[in-house]
Amino acid sequence: MTTKTTFAGNGTFAVARPPSGAERRRLLRFGVIGCTSVAVDFAVFQLLAGSLSPHAAKAVSYLAGVVVGFVGNKFWTFESARRSAAEPILYLLVYAVTLGVNVGVNAVVAEMTGSTGLAFLAATGVTTVLNYLGLRLLAFRAAVRDRDQRETA
Repeated sequence: MTTKTTFAGNGTFAVARPPSGAERRRLLRFGVIGCTSVAVDFAVFQLLAGSLSPHAAKAVSYLAGVVVGFVGNKFWTFESARRSAAEPILYLLVYAVTLGVNVGVNAVVAEMTGSTGLAFLAATGVTTVLNYLGLRLLAFRAAVRDRDQRETA
């Protein structure tokens, strides 16, 4: 998503260009799937909160959201028809790493500002970007490449 521009005698600079139509579509779909996953997480938690401990209910609801997110991102956002063990493994790896980043950013921003709300928003924003990049560049890299090649052919 960058283009190199050379200026006579001044070196080379990377200039950002707007995302393609396919990339904008993926970003929008990623947002829809993310919101859907959070809604599933919340709904499952509410359903289980009365019958399980809060921690168990949250674990199950979070996993339900992860499954919805994987299926939605695989088949709709990144349009992957690949049958590969690598995709779910990399998906879980991306989300495990960004969970750590989320907790870390939340802690640092809360400590720096004293605002848990701002910390939550900062951590969510950072991890949303990292999740998209991780899925785009790692978990579903081959599917994106294949799809982009078909669209430009």
